[in-house]
Amino acid sequence: MKKVFFLLLLLFGFYSNAFGLRIVSLSPVVTEEIFLLGKEKYLVGCSSYALLPKGFRVKKVGTLVNANIEEIFRLKPDYVFVSGMMNPMAIRKMKSLHLRVVYFGYPKSFDDICNQFLKLAKYVGGERLAREIVKKAKTEVKKIYDETKNLSKPTVFVELGAHPIYTATKDSFVNDFIKLAGGINIAANSKSSMYSVEEVLRKNPDVIIISQMGFNGYKEKKRWEKFKFLKAVKNHRVFVLNDYSLCSPTPLTFVETLKKIAHFLHPGVKF
Repeated sequence: MKKVFFLLLLLFGFYSNAFGLRIVSLSPVVTEEIFLLGKEKYLVGCSSYALLPKGFRVKKVGTLVNANIEEIFRLKPDYVFVSGMMNPMAIRKMKSLHLRVVYFGYPKSFDDICNQFLKLAKYVGGERLAREIVKKAKTEVKKIYDETKNLSKPTVFVELGAHPIYTATKDSFVNDFIKLAGGINIAANSKSSMYSVEEVLRKNPDVIIISQMGFNGYKEKKRWEKFKFLKAVKNHRVFVLNDYSLCSPTPLTFVETLKKIAHFLHPGVKF
C-alpha cells in the first residue's frame, strides 16, 4: 500500500510539473527555442537580451552573464536555463538556494545545436515536434552541402568581434556554417578565437563575413576596404550579415543563415 501511495505521489508530481512549469531562461537562444516549441506559456523570466515577440510580457531577471538571483528566487521556477556564458558564481549561488539550474554549453557544431534543442524539449515538452524540426533542419543542411561540396571552395574569414578581433575556430558551430556552405575557414586551426588584422592580411581570404551583433559591422567593413589588395575587397566580397542567428542559431535559423552564407560564397547557385 505504501509503495502504491509513493508511486501516486511521484506521478502526481510529474504531471503537475509537466503541465504547470515555471521557467526562467537566461539564454536568449533557449528562450527563442521555447517559443519555437510553443511552450512560451511556461516562461516567467528571461534575459534582458531575449528577442521577444511584440506584445509578449515577461520579467527580465538577468543577462547572459549575470542573474538577478533574488528576483529569480521570488519567481519560484521549476528550472533556470543558463548558457555557457553565465557567471559560475551565480550558478553556484542559485544551486545553493535549491534552484534547479540547467546548463546549455556553447555548441561546437550544428549537431550540438540540434542535440541541445532536443535536450530542451525533454524539459519543456514537445519532444515529437523537436524531432520533426531537427529532421527538417538536417535535411535542408544536407541539401545545401550536397549543392556546394563539389564546387571550388573560397577561403573565408568571419569577424565575430571587433577591438580586439574575434573569429571562429574549428571548435565553433560558426566553422560549420563555412564548411557546410562550401568554404574554407582561414582561422579553423587557430589556437585562439582572438585574431589579428595582420594575420587576415597575410592569409588574404576570398570572402570576409562580418557579424552585426554587438558592434558596428558596416564600420568594420569600411576598415577592411582600406586594404585594396585584399581579394575579398578587390572582388567586392566583404559582407555584413545583419543576423542574430549567426551567433545564436536555433536548428531552423541555422538553415536560413547557412543559405545566406552559401549564397555569399557561391552567388551563381540557387539555394
